[in-house]
Amino acid sequence: MFKRVNVREFEKGLLFRNGRFVRLLETGDHWIRGEMAVVDLRRTHTKVDAAPVLTRDLVPVGIHLRIVSRVTDPAAAFLQSYEYRAHLVNDTVASVHRAVSQVPLAELSVEHNRLELAIQDRLALETAAYGLRVEDVAIVQVRFPKALRRKFKRMEVGGLP
Repeated sequence: MFKRVNVREFEKGLLFRNGRFVRLLETGDHWIRGEMAVVDLRRTHTKVDAAPVLTRDLVPVGIHLRIVSRVTDPAAAFLQSYEYRAHLVNDTVASVHRAVSQVPLAELSVEHNRLELAIQDRLALETAAYGLRVEDVAIVQVRFPKALRRKFKRMEVGGLP
């Protein structure tokens, strides 16, 4: 049986027949025999919370990131990864751990831009395997341990410790 499907401008359709991938469907109306899956090609913003991450001097910090990505290869994104969005989050957390573990706590704010670029470079390599392109990585927030925050607050209010 043939059925009519519509692929919108910001999507790609993946045509499957008898469980096998046949071809990509471009924008527009199609009469198909089989099943179709849809992959969204628009930019997505993903918030990732990586905590705790140990710095080089073994201080646990929480890092909140914003990742901007886009599907570049719909077939790979759908076929190579069970859930490519979850895969992106897991790869991001691993990249954050690798990058931050090389930086001491005292240099964390100085190395902010270098860390973002290092995380983005690592993610670009990881995500290319399953059809994603990471366009931007931004460290939104760094959370210090509670004892360290209290010490900072005392220093702020009363001067030196």
